[in-house]
Amino acid sequence: MIRTAFLILILVYDLNLTLFSQDGPCKIKGYLDELQISRFTEIEDLWILDGQINNRIDFTCNPGKVFAMGIGMRNRFLFGQSFTANPAFKGSLFADDGLVNMTWDVYSGHSFAFVTQLDRAWVSVTSGKVQFTAGRQRINWGQAIVWNPNDIFNTYSYFDIDYPERPGSDAVRLQFYPSGTSTLEVASKWDHPGQLTLAGLGRFNAAGYDIQILAGLVNGLDYVLGTGWSGNIAKAAFRGEINYYQPKKNFSDTSGVLLATIGADYTFSNSLAVTFQVFYNQLPPGYQPENILTIYQAPVSPKMLSFTEWNIFLMGSYPITPLIEASLAGMYYPDLNGFYIGPSLNYNIKQNIDLSLFIQYFNGRFKNTGPPQNEDLYFKSFLGAFRLKWSF
Repeated sequence: MIRTAFLILILVYDLNLTLFSQDGPCKIKGYLDELQISRFTEIEDLWILDGQINNRIDFTCNPGKVFAMGIGMRNRFLFGQSFTANPAFKGSLFADDGLVNMTWDVYSGHSFAFVTQLDRAWVSVTSGKVQFTAGRQRINWGQAIVWNPNDIFNTYSYFDIDYPERPGSDAVRLQFYPSGTSTLEVASKWDHPGQLTLAGLGRFNAAGYDIQILAGLVNGLDYVLGTGWSGNIAKAAFRGEINYYQPKKNFSDTSGVLLATIGADYTFSNSLAVTFQVFYNQLPPGYQPENILTIYQAPVSPKMLSFTEWNIFLMGSYPITPLIEASLAGMYYPDLNGFYIGPSLNYNIKQNIDLSLFIQYFNGRFKNTGPPQNEDLYFKSFLGAFRLKWSF
């Protein structure tokens, strides 16, 4: 039934899209996919089976050199056992951290939900070397691949497999381009509780490296000072980011938080691509996540991008054929004596249709640092996913 509905929707969209011209100043693109997910702790234990039909439409219009606008709509129909297995799951689908709530519960029931969200809605004005953008937009200041301490406006989870566009912010942004290799910008966003994030960034090129420096106030609570870079050592890309947070209320004490990452990626002559990254996230003493869902959900703040202090990441990807690409990602958590393994396979069936398989496996232990009666928190989780995606 689900696959039949999926094919019908493809036909309807294909008919509608023939009415749009892609040669004019306005463009429309997006995708429609079906995602099937299975989760369990032990293979003999209870399996949680879920399904999703996701649709995305991105509309942009740039009629001239001065004005531009964009709207991005995310439509999701979710169903399955997570609604009953986790009481908080349904509510999390309708969460919107923006100043304006643009996430709607179109129709939902005991074990399903149809959710619509506008995660892009912006207008921009450009005059010479200056550009001003207002509305829900993505402000991406990150340089690294997996963890991005510099990305203080739009935190996200690496493990989220069904949201490649990443969230946006209700923000205003002023950008100035003194030259082709330098940028000065100031951005400000307000979230739903009314917390303000205001920061400035300067980016320039020196000795073949793109270097950036940022400073500002995050969520109305912490001052931040950071830097990031990207360049090359020989033929390998070399990247890094560092942020230091100091609480606004305790500016003179030593309660600051440091986040730092460094990484490299290299593509061999046989097209094998390898990515390596090490990340340090200073966490509160005795920190433990509430449950395994903390691993999958988006970071709670730019100060806490990981559930462990030390994280080591290695990934390799290789095109087996021009149409089939395989990858294998792994993480090691020294603090937990734990690990993550994430193999995936993507098959390009046709020019705009892809079939993908994903696996995510976690295993580790948080040692008890609380009262003696508390036990260590063990976590073990397996996720398998299948996705059929049509892009237009």
